[in-house]
Amino acid sequence: MKNSKKIMLLIIGILIVIAIFFMVQIYAKYLSSASGATTLTIAKWNILVNNASIKSNTDISNSIVPVFPGNEHIAKDIIAPTAEGYFDLELDFTDADVSFEYEITTTVDENSGVKDLVTTGYSIDDGEKIVFDTYNQSIKETIELTTEVKTKKIRIYILWNDDENTQVMTNQEDTEATINNAPAILKVNVSFKQITTTEGV
Repeated sequence: MKNSKKIMLLIIGILIVIAIFFMVQIYAKYLSSASGATTLTIAKWNILVNNASIKSNTDISNSIVPVFPGNEHIAKDIIAPTAEGYFDLELDFTDADVSFEYEITTTVDENSGVKDLVTTGYSIDDGEKIVFDTYNQSIKETIELTTEVKTKKIRIYILWNDDENTQVMTNQEDTEATINNAPAILKVNVSFKQITTTEGV
């Protein structure tokens, strides 16, 4: 009788040990975890406009150089009614790791003595001039990340508008502006917007 009690207690003890073992295994299964760290590369976003970084330079006035070739009636590098010229914007997006859209807008500065300074069109990478339907239209383009060309030259054409149907200044004001050497100031804004999502996905 005593032996059977001992055997019974031994069997119960073994069963308890086995039960505890399985409980520990099940508990470990649901509480097990692992930890670690990984290093991700942050997308580069550094575009140059006329060699000035958009990250550190918000004013590119000193890098925009207007060119007025002149003609048989107007001297070179002189602005006068009907004078036509241009300026270049050189974009370098070698260090941009995302697709983006750029937009260029122009307006006459409020301090300009010549209110009839307008943009008439543009060309890209010395291509054909694209003429605006109306003066001072914005220039907008999307640059895909996959593009192999990482630079772009945009030439914007400017004009002292002397068309009586669209000009703001009178002939008298034109004359006074030229006599007084009034500054002709065009405000140029270049903005960039990252494109990181695909519509419809």
